Amino acid sequence: MASRVFALLIGIDSYKSGRIWNLEACADDARRMKQWLVHDLQVPSANIALLVNKEATKRRIEDVFMSHLVNNPAISQGDALLIYFAGHGSSMPAPRDWCEGKPRHVQVLCPYDHDTKGPEGRVAGISDRSLCSMLGELSAVKGDNITLILDCSFSSPQLAGNRHDRHGVRCTPTEKARKEDLFIGLWRGAIGKRFNGERGFYQDDCPTHTLLAACKPGEMATEWKEGGRFTQEFLAMKKAIPLHRLRYLEISDRLKPAGHVPQHPVCLGRHKDRVLFDGIPFVPDTNFVPVEGDKDGLRLHMGAIHGVVEGTEFSVHSHNLCGSLNPSLDSFRVYEVHPTWSLARRKSVNKRGGRGNWARITRWNTRTPFRVHMKKTCSSIFRHLFCHPSPDELDGIPVKEGLNIIEVENATLADISVGVHSRAVRVQTLNQLATPHRPMLQIEKKDKERSAFILDEAARYHMHLHRTNPENPFRDNLQLELYLVDPQSQRRVGQNLLIDGKADLARTLGNQYTVVLRNGSDRDLWPYLAYMDSNGVDIHLLYHPRPSSTTPTLPKHGSLELKLWSSSLLQLDSGFLKLFVSTAYTSLGILEQSSTPIQPSQPELLDPRPPQLGYDGQHWDTALAILNFSDATQREASRT
Repeated sequence: MASRVFALLIGIDSYKSGRIWNLEACADDARRMKQWLVHDLQVPSANIALLVNKEATKRRIEDVFMSHLVNNPAISQGDALLIYFAGHGSSMPAPRDWCEGKPRHVQVLCPYDHDTKGPEGRVAGISDRSLCSMLGELSAVKGDNITLILDCSFSSPQLAGNRHDRHGVRCTPTEKARKEDLFIGLWRGAIGKRFNGERGFYQDDCPTHTLLAACKPGEMATEWKEGGRFTQEFLAMKKAIPLHRLRYLEISDRLKPAGHVPQHPVCLGRHKDRVLFDGIPFVPDTNFVPVEGDKDGLRLHMGAIHGVVEGTEFSVHSHNLCGSLNPSLDSFRVYEVHPTWSLARRKSVNKRGGRGNWARITRWNTRTPFRVHMKKTCSSIFRHLFCHPSPDELDGIPVKEGLNIIEVENATLADISVGVHSRAVRVQTLNQLATPHRPMLQIEKKDKERSAFILDEAARYHMHLHRTNPENPFRDNLQLELYLVDPQSQRRVGQNLLIDGKADLARTLGNQYTVVLRNGSDRDLWPYLAYMDSNGVDIHLLYHPRPSSTTPTLPKHGSLELKLWSSSLLQLDSGFLKLFVSTAYTSLGILEQSSTPIQPSQPELLDPRPPQLGYDGQHWDTALAILNFSDATQREASRT
C-alpha cells in the first residue's frame, strides 16, 4: 500500500547575507523530522522533500512546493501533507494597501537568500500573505489535511540593539529589503485575494491548514545545539503519549519548552480538533494479532500455520497501530497449539499486568538453528581488538532470543553470510535452494534501526521459507502452475513453466504471468501466496483472501488463477513462491517484511476475524516453487 503522507521539510542554519547571524540546529531539526517520518511513521523517503541551508532559496522552496506537493500526481485528496520550517523569521513594515486590516508589519519566513539582491530586487522572504495563498492552492487540489509547523519567530525589535542576545534565537531583523520588495516577491496567486494581515501567519479560523507555531506572536523561538526547543519537545511526545489519539489542540498544551525565555507553542486553524495528520499514518501493523481471554489465559489468533510452537512468547498491547506509543502490558507463553490459533498463559503469575487486545511475538522458540557466518572485515577486526563484544551481539548486531541464531566459522555450513563494514552491513544468503550466484543486500550503517534488525528478519525469513507441516495432509493434492500471459488476449501462452517445482524465467520487464493454484482434495481451502526474494529478507504477500469472504477461495477439486506482473517479482537471480493453505480462515499479514521501508499492508487484510475453534477438522499445509531469473544471453548460453 502506498504511503499517504508527504512532506516538505526546510531547515536553515547558514544564511547567504553576512548581516544575518547563523543558527546551529535548524538543519538537524529538519533531518530529525525526516527520521521520525521514515522510521516511526514508515513514510518512504521519496515522499519527503528536504531542503537545508543553500538548497532552501526562496525560488527553490516555491518550486519544490509546487512540484512535490501541488502538482504531485501521487497525492490524493485527503492525504496527510506536512510543511515544516526551521530557521529565522522576521517582520517588515507593511506597505500601503498591502492587504485588509492595515497591519503595521508583515511576517516573513527567511529563506537562505533572505535580504540579498535577486534578479528583480532584494529577497524579502516568503511573506505570510504569500504562504497562505500557496496553502490555499494546495488545499484546493489535495484537501485540507495540511499541517504547517513553524519553529521560528517574527518579533525582532528587542534584538536589534543587543547583538549579544541574538545567539539561540530564531528571529532576525530585515535591514536592506524594502516595502516594494514585498510586492515584487508576492506569490502570484495571492494577487487579488483577500487576506487578514493583522494576524500574519496566526490565522485562527483558517480552513486550509492547521498551524503549529513554536511561540505566540511577540515571543521568541529559541534553540540550543541539541535542537530547537519546540521541535525537541514535539518529537519527544512520541515517547510519552500515543500519537494516534493526540489532537492538534492538545499539542500546544503539552509542549511547554523550558528555558529563561518565555515561549508558548500555539495551535490554530479550523480543524485543530482533529487527530494529528487526521490519523492517516497510524495504520494497522501486521506484526500485531488479536488476542482474547482474561489475565489467567489468552487465546492467540495465531497457530502452527504462522510458525507458533509450544513455548512461543508474546507481549500484549493496547492497540495495533504503527507510529504510536504502544508499550507492553503483559507477557504470555503458548502451551497449546492448533492450526490457526493457540492458548497461552502468563509468564509470571506474581507480576501484575494490564489488559490488551493485541499481541506481538517476542520469542518464536524455533527448533531449527539459523546459522550465521560473520565475515572478517577491517571494522570487525578493529572491534575485536579494541571493543568488548557483548554476548547478545554478533559483530555489533543484536541477536534476539527465540530465533535460535548461532554463529558458524565455516561459510559452507551457514544459511547467511554477514559482513559489517565501516559504512554498511552487507548480507548474502547462502540458501542452497537459491542459484549459485546469490544477491548481496546492503544496508547503510547510518540506518541503525534497519541494520539492528537484519539478523532478526533474516532468521524469520529462513524460518518461514523452510517451515512445513510434518503431517502433510494435502501433500499429493496441492499443485502450483505458472504460465506466461499474452498482453493482448490476456490468455495463457505455452505450457506450465514449473517443472518439478522449478521455473527458468527471462528477466524481462512488463512480462505478465498467471499462477494457477489447484486443489485436488475433498476440502475447501483458504490459500495465501507469498513471494520470497533470494536476498534472504523480503517477503511480500501476493494473494491474501479478504476477511469479508464467506467461503474459501480455493474450492475442493477446483482451482484459483492469480495474475502477476513481472514487477511484482523483484527479479534478482532467484526467488520463491510459498503457498500456505488452511481449512479455516486466518490472517497471514505477519509474514510480510521488507529490506526497504514500505507502508504496511492494506488495513482490510488485517481486520480481526474470530478464529474457528476446535481442533477436529482444521488442517494446514504448504507448497514451494523456485523461480530462477536470467537475461536472454544467459538463457541462450545455457542452451548451447
